Amino acid sequence: MISMKGKHILIVGTGLNTKRYWSKIDEFIKKNNVVTIGCNNIMKLFVPDIHFWGSSKRFKKYGYLTSELSSVVFQSNISEKIIREHWKGKYELYTINPRLWKYGSDDKKSYGYKRCCMREKKGVMQGCFCSAGSKAIFWSYMNGARKISIVGMDGYTFYSKETLIRGKVSQNFYGDGLTNGFTYEYNRKIDWDIYKTLRLLQEYGKKKYHFSFQIITPTIYEEFYNFKVLNIGKDLDMQRWIEPTKKEYKKLYFKSKENRTLPLKQYSKYNK
Repeated sequence: MISMKGKHILIVGTGLNTKRYWSKIDEFIKKNNVVTIGCNNIMKLFVPDIHFWGSSKRFKKYGYLTSELSSVVFQSNISEKIIREHWKGKYELYTINPRLWKYGSDDKKSYGYKRCCMREKKGVMQGCFCSAGSKAIFWSYMNGARKISIVGMDGYTFYSKETLIRGKVSQNFYGDGLTNGFTYEYNRKIDWDIYKTLRLLQEYGKKKYHFSFQIITPTIYEEFYNFKVLNIGKDLDMQRWIEPTKKEYKKLYFKSKENRTLPLKQYSKYNK
């Protein structure tokens, strides 16, 4: 495994902006001597120093593309059997005590909110992690990163529902439109949960390690965006993030329990 101690880490997500601004990102990688962590289905674009898998579903589908040039890391709930379907080499595991944002856990006085707060206990990551990117941020802190930058964490509602349905843009750099397979309404819930997670990660990083992280490509999570690094102007087609009200979040939360997956024909259309 490549040492991360004292290094500048660049976490590379699969948002459309990774591909759109790849020339700038590639130049940044070369100039800053960063250690790259690629999340899930990243190898269609480049080979990362560390390939970080946070989903057995993604690995089953795309794991055969994993490069022998990368150090490979899996979440510990991905079984040895599944790993060996596509990967025969050495690998490392990280462990998470999985927790989810539940209705009412936005309240900072609630027990649910306290469960979502970030912490490490005996090498186990604890908190409400909503994406491979958020897991990779915490894991980078744990492994001694000096600085953490992120690209391709666009957010699932970076573009409007209508723009995505037209298929001229996408949620990921592969496919077209709603590539993560869920309804737009559920995507809004996910984005709000990720936003809350990022805020807790920032608080954790500043308190324990004395530095935060920065997203350096356009993102719906604008609190964490540093446009100056790559000198990228605002995407005129992106949506401005508006936090859901308690009433809206309640509707999104309970509706998602009933129906959140795209019909198979629609999912296939977006993931050609």
